[in-house]
Amino acid sequence: MIKNNTETRIKDNQVTYKRYFDVDVDLLFEVWSKPEHLSEWWGPDGFTLTIKSLDFSNGGIWEFVMHGPDGHDYKNKIQFIEISKPHFILYQHLGDGEGDEDVNFQSRIVFEKAGEGTNLIMEQIFSDKQELERVNEKYGAIEGGKQHIGNLAKYLERISKP
Repeated sequence: MIKNNTETRIKDNQVTYKRYFDVDVDLLFEVWSKPEHLSEWWGPDGFTLTIKSLDFSNGGIWEFVMHGPDGHDYKNKIQFIEISKPHFILYQHLGDGEGDEDVNFQSRIVFEKAGEGTNLIMEQIFSDKQELERVNEKYGAIEGGKQHIGNLAKYLERISKP
């Protein structure tokens, strides 16, 4: 993996993003698991985040609102399926948490120690290729995923400088 570059691969119903970060695996895992970090970087460019509740545990629920640059609020609900600190996080995105499951997919976030840094692999798995294409068309999911990882990189630069 190349530092400062997010590799993106689309295959059938899955999008995989890969990026190397020059930070310890424990720090990278922490910024994916604690509200004080998540509220600083989560989401595509121009979005802000309000966390309603976060139970970061196997089976736990995370409810949040992403505030878009267009002024629209996007409610989200995630259920953590399996967490193995600091190796991976597997979760199911459940739509808005109020019965609207317009966006429903799994994400697997893998943290691999690589020398002094960490490789991050984020996989988004949709029910089928058509669903991935629909969500990408409606929400710009693939570009949003790239921006999401880019915002993580900017945040890590801010907090890891001496």
